[in-house]
Amino acid sequence: MAPPHQYREQRAGSSGLRSGQRKVRHQSRSFPRIGSPVSHCPCGARRGGQMSTALNLLAVQNAAVLRALRDRPEGGWESIQDLANHLGRDRSNLGKTLDKLQSEGLAAFNPTTHGLTAQGLEQLAMIERAEGGQGGEPGSSADRIGGVLFLTHAQILPDPANARRDWDSDEARDELDALRQDILQNGLLQNLVVRGPEADVGGVRIADGQGDYAPLYTLVGGERRWRAIGEAITDGDWEVDTPIPCRLLETDDLGHRLAALAENLQRRNLNPIEKAKAFEGLVEAGLSNKEIADRVSSTPEHVQQHLRFLQLDEADQQRMTLAKDDPRRLTVREARQKLAKKSEAPSATALSPTARLALAEAQHAIYARGGGMWSSTRVNEAALASEDLQQLINIGALRHDGRAQYGKNAGWHEIGRAHTWPYPQFDPPLDVAFSDESKRDLALREEQALAGLAPVEAGEGETPAYFTPWLADLGELSPEGQEIADAARIREETEAKERQRRDDERAQRARLWAEARARHIQLLEAAHAAPVAGDPSEVAAIAVDVERPFPWRMLPTAQIVAANGASVKDRLTYGAPSDQELAINQMIVVAANTAAGYATPAVEDPASADEDSDDADFDQGGHFESDADEDEDEEADA
Repeated sequence: MAPPHQYREQRAGSSGLRSGQRKVRHQSRSFPRIGSPVSHCPCGARRGGQMSTALNLLAVQNAAVLRALRDRPEGGWESIQDLANHLGRDRSNLGKTLDKLQSEGLAAFNPTTHGLTAQGLEQLAMIERAEGGQGGEPGSSADRIGGVLFLTHAQILPDPANARRDWDSDEARDELDALRQDILQNGLLQNLVVRGPEADVGGVRIADGQGDYAPLYTLVGGERRWRAIGEAITDGDWEVDTPIPCRLLETDDLGHRLAALAENLQRRNLNPIEKAKAFEGLVEAGLSNKEIADRVSSTPEHVQQHLRFLQLDEADQQRMTLAKDDPRRLTVREARQKLAKKSEAPSATALSPTARLALAEAQHAIYARGGGMWSSTRVNEAALASEDLQQLINIGALRHDGRAQYGKNAGWHEIGRAHTWPYPQFDPPLDVAFSDESKRDLALREEQALAGLAPVEAGEGETPAYFTPWLADLGELSPEGQEIADAARIREETEAKERQRRDDERAQRARLWAEARARHIQLLEAAHAAPVAGDPSEVAAIAVDVERPFPWRMLPTAQIVAANGASVKDRLTYGAPSDQELAINQMIVVAANTAAGYATPAVEDPASADEDSDDADFDQGGHFESDADEDEDEEADA
């Protein structure tokens, strides 16, 4: 391939830009030739000529959590709250994130203690290489996935499936102009992300007479930066053959859409219609609302709400894309109100006899096996191939929860009543008495009779028989499902053993403390009769058994701590201790140490203690805590 400056045929009109902007002359720089290796930060490591793995989007979004789990203190984080304080995260949200990391196989069982799995460590290593860290494999080069390529503007194609559509509003144009000027003044601070090459699109002809073509690449992230550079080219501020650094990403069409959506959500808020169309593309690619929500850190209800915005007429959808200060803009609240009015009198859906029976039997099973309208029931491996089930999912009557990862249904596909509102109506109306246990079986038999079937009478306490194949006969788990079920069983057994171990430790500690208390009572009774504390070695042994070994000492704050730093006597009030409190606590320390045969450590001077301890202190639990820890605690509380 000839060097970049020999390009002469460029794709006309590729920038889609305007002129007349204030120009800031681009500083000339020295760039290597297009496609030359600059660094290696691969998305996936290549071993033996094959790609071993690709970046997991959940891992990328939670790289900080993965690092904290990998670099955990010795013995692990004490609790999820401790980890949340370290990360500055909300405990509840962090708990959900850890559950997702476990379900993806990135975090080990009890991750605060055991950290990451091998897959999680591999993902984190790839992320750190992609961020410019060390760890590239020997011989890796930029033409490998995740490497950096230098391409001209004409070699990069915009993504036709990009969720962002607003390039022409005043707000978008102003942002684009500001970005253009920033790039010209400060350079491109972040690489574009591309996939490719696109062999079936053609290329840019090179003026070397050989008729070769330069490969074209499709944008995954950075279209605003690409368009800003295009405007600079139109205005003469950027040479057409100036190389642009791009990170090469391997991804299929679904991964491409997910990566582009994540990029847009991070860079600039998409308007509701752009987001809705992005979600729609992911649905068409085969993802459920729940899977989409998991990938973009949202909720299934949020995804469903945005998909409903596409039910608005074209004019209302256009109004939702206007700038926030435009009086013609249709707000999200107004859009919901419009949709609610449209659904006040929903048209009834006519189901085939088999689909109607499947819905009735599924709802019966959900209540009978699960216990509530938000519960799930398991179905056999062939269920997802059923046209009836797919129709019921598509109209919002049922939902597919994927394979259960925990509990008695682990490994099985689960379905439940969909969370849509209003719930679909049917013609003729479908009896919704399945939530009433006294009417549930009768309602099922009526639906089975309506389908022309003879209901099978069930004995007392037995569940009526189903005629829908994927409910009637669960069959055997697939190898994939069996693997999940085995993992769930092992996890439950491990958790049970861990609980038993903790119970045994607590019981052993309680027995030890009870024995220490009994021995202490004997010493106390002896002290009632004479002013003696007993054998010093016995006193010291009792203190060790109750985990408060001698010598004890008093801190400048008047708190009494044992030799292991555990608190013996906490302060009951805040503020500086009084002379009375200091005297009383010091007498307690002297008397206890003397009884155990230990010398009493001197009380440190507050000023020198602060200087020597580097602004450190003990917390209320008797554990070492620095001012930095206290600041983090205060921020977490705030």
